[in-house]
Amino acid sequence: MTVFLAGPGVTLTLTDLDASEGDLVYFTARAEGNGLAASASVMTLHGDGLGPFTAGLERDFRGWSGERVWQSARADLGLRATHHGRAVELAWTLQGREPIHDETRPWAVTVRTFVTPGEELRTFGAEVAEFLAT
Repeated sequence: MTVFLAGPGVTLTLTDLDASEGDLVYFTARAEGNGLAASASVMTLHGDGLGPFTAGLERDFRGWSGERVWQSARADLGLRATHHGRAVELAWTLQGREPIHDETRPWAVTVRTFVTPGEELRTFGAEVAEFLAT
């Protein structure tokens, strides 16, 4: 199972779920497009509440004030959701560490995807729930 979202010139993919270590659930988040190719290995404790987070967005599809924020256990993936009336902006931040010469340097990239409130938001929530359940 893969979760795939497209934004302006970018795609965000959640894939390669591994729940073989009991409480720890790992997956890969990839952001690609417009010369960008970033991949983060995400570690969560039972998904760190990503399923309930997206279910809450779906439940409140008519709107909410401000940002709603989710973050994985190691902060290697973050999601900020903002309702703009006719669209829900999903700002995904991937973080990692890259070995460069004799040191390791942190990196981060944020990409934005959009879903419409209603059916697209429901589909997104269902896909995340199914992804985490596999």
